[in-house]
Amino acid sequence: MPDLPDISVIIVSRDRPCELQKMLACLRLQDISGFETIVVTNTPGALEGALTPSPLRLFDSDEANIPVSRNVGLAAAQGRYVAFCDDDALPDPSWLRRLLAPFSSSEIGGAGGYTRGRNGISLQWSAVKTNVLGEARPLEIDPDRDFTVFAPSGNTAPVMIGTNCAFRASALRQIGGFDPAFAYFLDDSDISLRLSQAGWKLAIVPAAQVHHGFAAGPYRQQNRVPRTLKPHGKSMAVFGRKHAAERLREPALERYKSLQSKRLEKQMLAGLMEPAALPKLLESLEQGYNQGRHFLLRRQMDSPRPKAGLAPGFADVHRPHIMLAGRKSNKGWMLDLAKKLVAEQAVVTALTLSRSVAYMQVGFSKHGFWQHEGGQFGKSNRDEPVFQRHGLRQKARAEARRLQDIRPVSYLVFPDRTDKNDIILPQTDVMHFLNEFSVESV
Repeated sequence: MPDLPDISVIIVSRDRPCELQKMLACLRLQDISGFETIVVTNTPGALEGALTPSPLRLFDSDEANIPVSRNVGLAAAQGRYVAFCDDDALPDPSWLRRLLAPFSSSEIGGAGGYTRGRNGISLQWSAVKTNVLGEARPLEIDPDRDFTVFAPSGNTAPVMIGTNCAFRASALRQIGGFDPAFAYFLDDSDISLRLSQAGWKLAIVPAAQVHHGFAAGPYRQQNRVPRTLKPHGKSMAVFGRKHAAERLREPALERYKSLQSKRLEKQMLAGLMEPAALPKLLESLEQGYNQGRHFLLRRQMDSPRPKAGLAPGFADVHRPHIMLAGRKSNKGWMLDLAKKLVAEQAVVTALTLSRSVAYMQVGFSKHGFWQHEGGQFGKSNRDEPVFQRHGLRQKARAEARRLQDIRPVSYLVFPDRTDKNDIILPQTDVMHFLNEFSVESV
């Protein structure tokens, strides 16, 4: 009988087959082996013929409840460690390895990473903590440290953000897994606080990063405007009943209503929603809160603490990372070459530059490679000058340097033709595909 995987990566997906395909194509590029992938989805047939990691196990789940689906994945997991990522997220190649690093200590029950936003560059979530009311507050840590560990507490905990987290599977099972009362919103805050209350230390790993696309779903539109706030209200009420004194709950609701009202007003003024929608959304928040006031809570589990066991076991995987850089007119060349390189298990980034100051945007192709598009004079990091005097090659080198800590580039390739007799030495791995093109080692 073959050895069981030590790590299980669990992906929950609902009605987003295109995003799921991209996510799994991206997950193939992790720089470690020794993990299985479990997908819990209502569209399992959508993965036929798609690029996926191996081994892959599919489970059909038709209930629109994230904790229920995560518990399905947890029950099926063969690994001693479980990691979670969303179907509309893209993990960096080093994501899983870095996220698992804190578990070298037997005291660690969970770890969470940083999450970049829709443009693939700016941070969406860094480090936050929750209190007993489910209110999130920034958590000051040193982003240059490998990870920061937090001692157990009954009143506060660092949040293991659901789209980027890992746990000791035995610790999750000890506390009864995810609570289905939180169909959407605060499920990750609840699991973090309960682990902390059970005596487990939690860690934040800044360099374990995913790029979260914020795709449309049952509760939000593509432009991030909510369709309803009913599940948010219900989760707020349930969280307060589970963890906080009664006298604290109503003031917390008023604070949350004020926060949501200001956010909705900004979206309305930006033209993202009609004025008539705002009071209806706030009314749905009240409806959800009233539902949560009377929702039957499940009994909290109080099982003995399990033995921690060994640190995660995995093997390193070394893949060359090749960045193809060109203009829009070169997209056909980049696509053809990228497909060949992806088929040989290389990490590929296609960088398309216009003669403009357009900001850099990062995405991922269903064909299995990263896509960066922007202006050669524009900025990548948002704190850079609006205009930078760059040539195409100079901008490509700058982009390769920017990626050095999260997705190190091995070679830069440009569409310029060299002598047909020129070859890249040594002719190992995928290098024979790069013959006749201009190549720079990074």
